[in-house]
Amino acid sequence: MKPAIVLTNPMEGPVHMNYRLIVVTLATLLVSAVWHCAAVWGATPPMSLCRNIIMGVAVTLMAVTGGGLIALMFYSRRKGYDEPARSDRVRDS
Repeated sequence: MKPAIVLTNPMEGPVHMNYRLIVVTLATLLVSAVWHCAAVWGATPPMSLCRNIIMGVAVTLMAVTGGGLIALMFYSRRKGYDEPARSDRVRDS
């Protein structure tokens, strides 16, 4: 009779191997995306001051809009607006 397999370390086994694979894949994608952005940034000519200001304003507006939408999502969830609709009426069958 074989003894049962007991994992003494919870970070062992097939689930942990899948986690490692996902982390390595995402890290590789992140590094390749940063490398590509840096290569494109270095290959393009510099922008004028006016275009830099417009780009900064656009990035700021996008960040404020994204933050506002996330805050609205948390507010809506906390106030219970995301709950499914319920009715107290009794259905006649």
